[in-house]
Amino acid sequence: MLHLRCGLLAVAGGSRLVAGRIRSDEPFFVFDFGSLERRPPGRQDPSDQEKILAAAFSSSGEYFALTDENKRLVLFKTSPSWEKISVRWLSRRCTALAFSPCDSRVLVADKSGDVFSFSVKAAQEDGRLELGHLSMLLDLVAALDGRHIITCDRDEKIRVSLWGAPHVITAFCLGHTEFVSQLVLPAGREKLLLSGSGDGTLRLWRYETGQELQNCRISSIPRPENDQEDKVGPIPPSLGFAVFRIRCCPRGEKVAVLCDGVHGIYLLSISDSPRLFQPLYVALPYVPVDVDFEDSTSLWVFSAIKENPIELLQYREQRWQPVPRDDRMKELSEVIRGSWEQMEGSVVLENRFSALYKAVFDNMASYLQKKEARIQTEKRKFSNGQEGSTAKIQKA
Repeated sequence: MLHLRCGLLAVAGGSRLVAGRIRSDEPFFVFDFGSLERRPPGRQDPSDQEKILAAAFSSSGEYFALTDENKRLVLFKTSPSWEKISVRWLSRRCTALAFSPCDSRVLVADKSGDVFSFSVKAAQEDGRLELGHLSMLLDLVAALDGRHIITCDRDEKIRVSLWGAPHVITAFCLGHTEFVSQLVLPAGREKLLLSGSGDGTLRLWRYETGQELQNCRISSIPRPENDQEDKVGPIPPSLGFAVFRIRCCPRGEKVAVLCDGVHGIYLLSISDSPRLFQPLYVALPYVPVDVDFEDSTSLWVFSAIKENPIELLQYREQRWQPVPRDDRMKELSEVIRGSWEQMEGSVVLENRFSALYKAVFDNMASYLQKKEARIQTEKRKFSNGQEGSTAKIQKA
């Protein structure tokens, strides 16, 4: 996972967090989840692992939160230097994290469909239940006005709930035909929501009313004519393209999209209309693990290549291209390589969502096949009965 906010960068994977300021001479902060205490005896789960599941910066960048498979919520303060300030236990494994707009609470979505919130200031305070779904939650965001919590689940639904009264659902954003994997609120675009799904689409909504403004099928974005498939790897069939990451630049006018197993990045712009336009595919010689914007013309990429784990793309001369690594990038790469053994096992490049697609059973075909077999059996019985009757008459 790669996250940028307010000049800060965090790379998390496996049991390691590497973080620090992008433009600074300060050493990078390295934290190992293996150093944390595990659950008390009797409450431990044999399947628990030291693996980070979700992470998020607060809107101001002052706080950073992580959860892992040991059901721990770890909160860090980033200023004046990175420091762990609390560790709290969750009842279930987390699927997504988000901070409230004023940085006062951390929202945690879990696999059972519940959303809990935890106080940032009261570090030892237990979480409180905010809302629940009947399906596994995959992502959530808190609206900048502080009035709404927006959640998405495995059952193709996007739900908009009132924060103060979460039992009040103000709207559903319906249209996806597979699980909804990602939600993003573009900065500076009031009441707009972007969603990505296993159906291979990126959709733009007015979330307060549930109105779909645009449906962009990722597979329809053209590839450059000079892009050679054998160089960057095959593009999945149109039924693939499951969206697993959406990032917006700080001003909200650029969008980056990653799809499961695709060797490249899809980039789009958001107009004032609002519409998604200027779709572009940027081919890479590897499958990116994660991306995030530093600004509208700078895009950081995290890869699964140990020799070059972090790369910066900038928009220059009418195209996106990698820039030479400066001393700070070399230092960051060296620190990541030093934690590679702990991070490498968590890097997933494809089939992230294979367990989320619902199996389709053609019961009618099975029924018709069994019906035809019964008809043929009855015909044979009838035919054998007629032959027996004829034989008796002839004998008489």
